[in-house]
Amino acid sequence: MASNFSYVRLEHCPKCGSTECENIFALFPCRPVQVYVRCKKCGGFVARYTLLRYTSDKPYESLLSAIRCPCSSGRQMVRELEAFSGEVEADFKKVLELLESGEDKRKIEEIIAERRGE
Repeated sequence: MASNFSYVRLEHCPKCGSTECENIFALFPCRPVQVYVRCKKCGGFVARYTLLRYTSDKPYESLLSAIRCPCSSGRQMVRELEAFSGEVEADFKKVLELLESGEDKRKIEEIIAERRGE
C-alpha cells in the first residue's frame, strides 16, 4: 500500500485557510465513529469523516483491538502485528515525503471525486 499514494493534501479551513485543525471524535450508539475537524484558528467547521478503522501511534494496540478471531499461534500473531506496524510506518513516511514535495492544491472533494472515477 505504501507505494500507491497519488495525492497528499493538508486539511485547510474553508473560512480562514489555516491548516491548524483538531479532530473531535464523536461516538454515538449503533453508528460508526464520526470525526469532526475544527479549525484551531477561527473555530470553524472544516470536515467530518466516518471512521472505519483507527490506527494510533501504537499500531500493535490498534491491530489488537481490531482482531476479532484468535490466531492459530502466538508466532503468527507476532508476524501479523509486525507486518501491520511496518505497513503503517511505511505509509506515514511516504505521506510525509509526498507532502514535502508539495501538497495537491485542489479541494479534498475534487480529489475524492476524481478517485471515484478511477
